[in-house]
Amino acid sequence: MKSYSLLFVFVFMASSMTAKSDELASFGKISALNNPETANRIILIGFPDQSINRISGAFISSPYRRRGGYQSSSWSQRMTSDIENEYSLHKLTEWPMTEVGIHCAVYQIPEGLSMEEVMKRLKHDQRIKIVQRMHQYRTHAHQYNDPYFKLQSNLHEFEIERVHGIATGQNVTIAIIDTGADTRHPDLTGQIKITKNLASGISASFNSDVHGTAIAGTIVAQKDNKTGIVGVAPNARLIVLKACWPDKVDSFSAACNSFTLALAINTAIKLRADVLNMSLSGPQDPLVQILLEKAVEKGMIIVAADPIEDRLRFPASLADIIPVSEQPSRVTQRRPFSAPGEQILTTLPHGTYDFVSGSSMSAAQVSGVIALLLELKPDLTRSEIYKILQKSTLPVCKTSNNSPTNRINAISAVLEVCDEVACPEM
Repeated sequence: MKSYSLLFVFVFMASSMTAKSDELASFGKISALNNPETANRIILIGFPDQSINRISGAFISSPYRRRGGYQSSSWSQRMTSDIENEYSLHKLTEWPMTEVGIHCAVYQIPEGLSMEEVMKRLKHDQRIKIVQRMHQYRTHAHQYNDPYFKLQSNLHEFEIERVHGIATGQNVTIAIIDTGADTRHPDLTGQIKITKNLASGISASFNSDVHGTAIAGTIVAQKDNKTGIVGVAPNARLIVLKACWPDKVDSFSAACNSFTLALAINTAIKLRADVLNMSLSGPQDPLVQILLEKAVEKGMIIVAADPIEDRLRFPASLADIIPVSEQPSRVTQRRPFSAPGEQILTTLPHGTYDFVSGSSMSAAQVSGVIALLLELKPDLTRSEIYKILQKSTLPVCKTSNNSPTNRINAISAVLEVCDEVACPEM
């Protein structure tokens, strides 16, 4: 009996296909993505197709038929089957990345094949424009055992009471690409407007996921409800897109990959999120970069956790993304922003709370701050927000070489915008 490793083929088809926004590809066959014995042999490949987004609804019903939860032409199905046969692969599933005109097909290849040889052959295939390995991503936070230590000292630093007298994130939509989140938590009930599990074939859990619950509470936990904590932007609309899965039940640590991240970014673009929070990082990824560039082109403001390891700074390393570190001593021209990341009191599943630390929490807070700014001035561009955040930073320490380091401050950022627009009286 043959054993298989995995190969992703991302195909930009010359014949068009579209995805229903509320449906997901079937992941029933690809749970092996989370199997360490096969996951390290996953490859992504892409073909350009300029026609995916040009199909009018009138033409879908006749030449298209359902397959795997989306509309796919018989020609494109034949194409993915041809690839399957030519490279001796086993097709598992397929999915179009509609926002950038990419059709994805997931294949398994025999373990006996050399991954390097397969990649070499694919790179010489004239139909193929992108060849890359599947990458893994990690969340950046850890849980502390000191309950309610200093309460929400991060929000005291932000002067959040003054801030909320001016803005609370009203009418701003924030999407988080993370694990699932506890929608039934008393501080999150009604705060999360849309949820989608884009890694359902790997992890069916959602409300019990820890990391996403912590990020959600940091951003949008209710205020003045006589319960728990307050979020940075409590009146923002939150979208939770699960692309990551816990390492084990109740684990704070979680992992994602290129495919699930791509699906989540594509979904965030389609849902027209104003802000995208990515409290995760990993190696540079061509496909994910294409989708993030499309999101930026659409006007989305993207915030990413900026970890210590230089080789794992993607997507925070991209020029058009706002990187946020938890350590002010690491602020440089390449890493211009930090935010509180030590012992952040936040929500956890099953109606609980605890202190959490890491750049995941720092990024979430800055996403909340950006929502406050966008409430006051919805047409702010990424460049304008970047400058406002730079002006708002407050000195918090000196480094060993006596150079100042700075941390984003919410009240200062909000008052920067109030210099341009009429803000409510505090």
